[in-house]
Amino acid sequence: MRSIKLCGLAMFALMSSSVSADDTSSVTAIIDAYYDVISGPAGFVYDSARDENIHAKDALITKFFLDGTVQQHDFKTEQASIVSPYKTAFFEIEVDRRVEQFGNIAHVWSEFEIKSQSEGAPYGAGFNSISLLFMDDRWWISSWSTQYKEPDTAAKKSKTEQLVNLNTEEFAEVVKSIVQDTLQACEVQGGMQGRAKMNLAVVGEVKAKLVCETE
Repeated sequence: MRSIKLCGLAMFALMSSSVSADDTSSVTAIIDAYYDVISGPAGFVYDSARDENIHAKDALITKFFLDGTVQQHDFKTEQASIVSPYKTAFFEIEVDRRVEQFGNIAHVWSEFEIKSQSEGAPYGAGFNSISLLFMDDRWWISSWSTQYKEPDTAAKKSKTEQLVNLNTEEFAEVVKSIVQDTLQACEVQGGMQGRAKMNLAVVGEVKAKLVCETE
């Protein structure tokens, strides 16, 4: 994803000193470096030389945003968009990874979250599709594509954790909301002889069933 806007790249490229062969020794190492090189607190200086070292020449980058727009450009254009040192903290943290490899080619599906603090709640998220190749005794990132998604912060809390801190009125509102959402997917099939009061008390005989559509 690496969507931070950066500039003044040439000056900071001269400052870079952390290029390492260890970053390219394995698929695991190069993907770890891919996230590490772009993440840091306010004042962080982006290491352009290290990032360039893990990408193949003319590596292609594609980004699919939530609003339906698409960006596609080469790696040099991506680097030219970076503003360093960071004015605000930016952490792109991998939360899941799946690697497929055959010989000298590999593909990585990598899910990530975007945070303003390394241990904070995410404000963005997505999936990276990263293609790699092994040449000249090392791994290279040949291209990567990003599909953004909304961060799923609620899923990280159990229902028990969400309900345990509610007072009686808040709990009643939760139950009311659940009932309303459920009834929207239901319909009454059958008939009723008699009359129903507003308090749902029924005078007469009801022959009906409630049919609900559920996932």
